[in-house]
Amino acid sequence: MDKRVETLLSLEMPYRERMRLQRSVFRGGDGPRVAVVAGIHGDELEGLYLCHRLAAWLDALAERRPGALLGTIELYPALNPLGLDTLARTVPPYGVDLNRSFPGHARGVLPQRIAAATMTALAGCALVVDVHASNIYLREIPQVRINHVFAESLLPYARRMNLDVIWLHGAVTVLEATIAHSLNEAGVPALVVEMGVGMRLTPVYTEQLITGLLNVWQGLGVLAADLELAPVTHEPRLAHEDNVHYLNAATSGLFVPEVEHWKAVRAGGLLGHIVSPMEGRRLAEVRSPCDGVLFTLREYPLVYEGSLMARVVADAEPENGESA
Repeated sequence: MDKRVETLLSLEMPYRERMRLQRSVFRGGDGPRVAVVAGIHGDELEGLYLCHRLAAWLDALAERRPGALLGTIELYPALNPLGLDTLARTVPPYGVDLNRSFPGHARGVLPQRIAAATMTALAGCALVVDVHASNIYLREIPQVRINHVFAESLLPYARRMNLDVIWLHGAVTVLEATIAHSLNEAGVPALVVEMGVGMRLTPVYTEQLITGLLNVWQGLGVLAADLELAPVTHEPRLAHEDNVHYLNAATSGLFVPEVEHWKAVRAGGLLGHIVSPMEGRRLAEVRSPCDGVLFTLREYPLVYEGSLMARVVADAEPENGESA
């Protein structure tokens, strides 16, 4: 196995230093290329840990089964290095969301240059997985998000990713200037994974995703067919605009959940309360609008009127049309 670190973009900083955009490349044979990208938002760290764990697994594979890597695996842990250095979601000092800057421009401002260099580097990949965490306010169950325009070609990969939800979005939600949309438009299959919470690590989610990635890569011919892998154990629920329910705060206060994340809920069931930090009283109850599973839950308890507290993906309607 050939292992090396490559620099995609190097720019001079205002005072003596340089910003380098780098990737780790693990090359075995002439099989397909795949990639994991992360760190587009500087306050999302789940993907960085994933890249670490994948690199460690590949190092161990080189010792345990030389020749089992048939293709090339590329890891891009930090596409927004300045944002990661400062825990900023956007690209300092421009205040621009890098994931609204694709496909970029090689002679543009810094976010556009990063986007253009990344698009060039990823050209020809058999599959790219773009890993995000949620923001600091919400915790997300591991999920794949797909623009419905590309659903037919991407769903076979998504179903093998060992995640809990596949969320089909409309084109308005998954903007055209994201890395995933730009890659798919360019003919490079790209999935978006979201899991965990901003500025935190959730190692159990990472291990769950690694199992899915390795199985997908084996199916693509990147890993040897006889290599023993942990099996895919999670059957994802399909979420879309008709079965995802948003729970927004009816008033300001502190949201105190009464249920755990990724648990079945019943229509009308109590999910939590909004309480007053000034008085010993409850201001509002939060109840489920349907039977289903809670796949998004608020992590940061302070809410304003309209703040998102949870999302529920509804159970499928019974075929006979009767109530569950």
